[in-house]
Amino acid sequence: MLQSLHVKNLALIDEIEIHFDEHLNILTGETGAGKSIIIGSIESALGKKVSRDMIRPGSNEALIELLFYTEDEEILNDLKQRDLPAEDGMILVRRVISEKRNVNRINDCTVTLKTLQEVSDRLMNLHGQQEHQSLLNEKNHKSILDHFLSQNGKQYRKDTKRTFEALQKLLNRRGDFETDEAQRLREISFLKHEIQEIEEAHLVKNEDELLEEAYQKMIHSQEIMEGVKKAYECTGNEAEVSVGTLLSSALKELQGIVNLDSGLTDSYEQLLQAEDIINGFNQQVSEYISSMEYDPQEFSKTEDRLNLINGLKDKYGRTIQDVLNYRQQAEEKLITYEHYEEEKECLMENIAKAEKAFYQAAQKLSKERKKAAKILEQQIFKALSELNFLSVRFQIQVSGAEGVHADGIDKVSFMISTNPGLPVRPIADVASGGELSRIMLAVKSVLADVDRVGTLIFDEIDTGISGETANKVARKMAVIAKDHQVLAITHLPQIAAMADSHYYIEKRADKKKTTTTIQKLTEADSLRELSRMINGDDITEAVLKNSEEMKSLANDAKLY
Repeated sequence: MLQSLHVKNLALIDEIEIHFDEHLNILTGETGAGKSIIIGSIESALGKKVSRDMIRPGSNEALIELLFYTEDEEILNDLKQRDLPAEDGMILVRRVISEKRNVNRINDCTVTLKTLQEVSDRLMNLHGQQEHQSLLNEKNHKSILDHFLSQNGKQYRKDTKRTFEALQKLLNRRGDFETDEAQRLREISFLKHEIQEIEEAHLVKNEDELLEEAYQKMIHSQEIMEGVKKAYECTGNEAEVSVGTLLSSALKELQGIVNLDSGLTDSYEQLLQAEDIINGFNQQVSEYISSMEYDPQEFSKTEDRLNLINGLKDKYGRTIQDVLNYRQQAEEKLITYEHYEEEKECLMENIAKAEKAFYQAAQKLSKERKKAAKILEQQIFKALSELNFLSVRFQIQVSGAEGVHADGIDKVSFMISTNPGLPVRPIADVASGGELSRIMLAVKSVLADVDRVGTLIFDEIDTGISGETANKVARKMAVIAKDHQVLAITHLPQIAAMADSHYYIEKRADKKKTTTTIQKLTEADSLRELSRMINGDDITEAVLKNSEEMKSLANDAKLY
C-alpha cells in the first residue's frame, strides 16, 4: 500500500507531501490543474524516463519519494535477496533527478534503474491511456492470459522457456557443422597450432604482473640506486651533516644535562626512539643496496618472457586467464572437428531430444492456456456486462502461432462484439477509446484477485463515458478497492462520489510563479467539489443536496 507521496521541485510542483489511505483514493481538480504532473511524478519514481526539463526553473534537482507498506512475504524476501531489507515492512522509493545524473534509492540503498523498475512492479500498477492502448496489441493478450494460469500452467510456462533456451543453444551449435571437408582440415591444423603455441608457453596466472614489476625495477635500477644511496647518506652517520650525526650530537648534549632536570627525560627518550628508527631505516637501506644488482642475463630473460606473454595476449585475450580460456575453447572445437561425424550425429540427436522436450512443455502450456481462457473469458464477459456493455460477446482465442517462441507455440487474441448480431472481431478492429478503458477496467477487476500488487492507479479510466455507464464504472472500481488500494484521477462526479478519501489538485499563480498543490478534502469540502463537478462554480443548495444523495448512494453500494 502506498503510504505517502513527496515531490519537490518538479515541473509546477514547488513541494507537496500527501498521505494516502486504504481502499479508494480519488483525485480531482480543474482541467489543467496539474493532475497529469502528480501521476507523472509517481511514474517517474517507479522508473519511467524523465526529462531534465522537468526540474523546476531555479532548482538544481528534483526529488520524488514514495513510501510503501507491505506484509507480502514474497516481496519482502525479494528485497532481502537484493540486500534491500525493509524494516517493519516499510519501503521507501526515492529518486533524485539532476542536470548531471539521476540517483535511484530503495531504503537508502542506491540501486540501478532496472532494479527500481523490477521492485516497483511488485508494489504498484499504473493504468493510463498507454495501458488501455496495449489492448490493441495482440502480443499483450498472451501476457494478460498468463496471469490467470493455474499453478501447473505457470510451471509449464517456466518449463517451456527453459527447454526453448536449451534448444536454441543446440541450434546455434549446428552452424559449426556446416562446413566442407577441406575447410574442416584447415580448421584442425589451425586449432592445433594455436593450442600448441599456448601450451608451450607454460603460462601461470598473474605471471605477467610479477614480470612487469620486476622488469620496471630493472629498467629503473640506476635511478633507484642513486635515490636510495642519497637517502642513506642523508640519514646515516658517515657525513658530517646528516640526520644520524645530528641526532648523535643532540643525544650527547642532552645526556649530560638530563640528570639535572627530570623534565627533560621525555624529550631525551623521544630522541632515543628517533635514533632507533633512523638506525633501523639505515639497516634496511643498506641491505637493499647490497641486494640491488643488475644482471643483464636476467633482464634479457625477463624481457623475452614478457614479449612472449604479451604476444599471446594480443592474439587470444587481454589477460593470461583469457588466453587459457581460449585454449580450452580451441580444444573443445578440435574435438568436434576431429570427431566430426560422431559429434554431428550426437548434436542432431540432442536437438531432436530438445525439440521433443520443448514441444511437450509447450503443448502442456497450451492446454492450460485454453482452460484458463474459458474461465477468464466468462469472468471478463460478466465484468463487461456490469460495466454497461449491452449484448456484449467476448472470446479469448488460443491458436497456433507462427514459429516457436520462449513463451510457447500459442497465439492469443481477445475478440469482442459490442453490437447484437455482429460477429466477434479483434479488439483493435472494434473498440473505441471509451470502450478500451472499460475493457481494461474489466480485465483488471478480474485479475485483481490473482495479482499480488497492492496498489493500482487509474488515470483516464473515465474516457468517453457518462451517465449510467459512469455509475457502473464507479461501482466496479469500488469492487477492486475492497481488497486493493486504488488511486484514480477522474472528471466524473459519479466516480468521485465513491471516494473513501478525496484529494483536490489545484494550480495557483501569482506574478512570480505558478504552482500545483494537492490537499485532502474534508467531508464538507468533498461535497462542494462534487457540486462543482456537477454544476461548475454555481453551487446551489439543490446541487449540494444532489451531491449528498450521490455520496450516500455510493456508500451504500460499497461492499466494505
